[in-house]
Amino acid sequence: MAYQKGIIKADDQSITKLYGERTGQVSCQYLLPHITKTANILDVGCGPGTITVDLAKLASEGQTIGVDNSEGIIKQASTSFPPAEVPNLKFQVGDATDLKDFPDSSFDIVHAHALLVHIPDPVKVLKEFYRVCKPGGIIALRENSPSVVLSLKPDLPGIRGYWDRALVMIPKMGGHPAAGVDLEKWAKEAGFEENRGELAVSTGKFWSPSHLDRVSGPAADQAIQYGMATKEELDTWAKAFEEWEATEGHEWVLEAGELLCWKGK
Repeated sequence: MAYQKGIIKADDQSITKLYGERTGQVSCQYLLPHITKTANILDVGCGPGTITVDLAKLASEGQTIGVDNSEGIIKQASTSFPPAEVPNLKFQVGDATDLKDFPDSSFDIVHAHALLVHIPDPVKVLKEFYRVCKPGGIIALRENSPSVVLSLKPDLPGIRGYWDRALVMIPKMGGHPAAGVDLEKWAKEAGFEENRGELAVSTGKFWSPSHLDRVSGPAADQAIQYGMATKEELDTWAKAFEEWEATEGHEWVLEAGELLCWKGK
């Protein structure tokens, strides 16, 4: 949750393992029916590209661009999904707060998944999304709300303790524990309803994978270095996640907010 301050790197193995399980089918059900074959798509905060590639395949006659502020993760995505395999897809380094490489009204769809939760000024980002989206085009956003836990099975004190600490750290690092809840408010502040723009807001479920790699190994050493946790706490949390992973039927579900905006013409 600390990408903006450079404490957590988007291409850390513990991070890419968390995000690598995300796909278009898992994360974009609310958007998929609106993607046409000819759509030009910008996926901001694309990470390892596992969602981006699915969007590109659906819009096979358009162009899809994945943007992320981490050079390392862009190299990883470009290697995983080379042009020879997906010719209408490319990845490039970019800043969500300043999409200067893209002119006004460039894309039919501007998409972001679990990005704004990490951004200190989400409204500034959404104004950039609005700018590069074509009139009549779609801005699609899906954000989890870390503060809203819908289900934790088994409900282990160690995991609750870990997550309570995370919820304290998120705002300190410039993030938003209720990002999914705040989507509609941010969209209105960014002017998404101007020129008769339309908003459709819904809620869904965000299945979180294990965070064992975030509380053990190099990531644990980093947490200790930055004063985010003690070794004793990390050991307790790691044991809890090991027990959680070994339990049949385990799940950890957060609330997700989903928003579609049809930009006014």
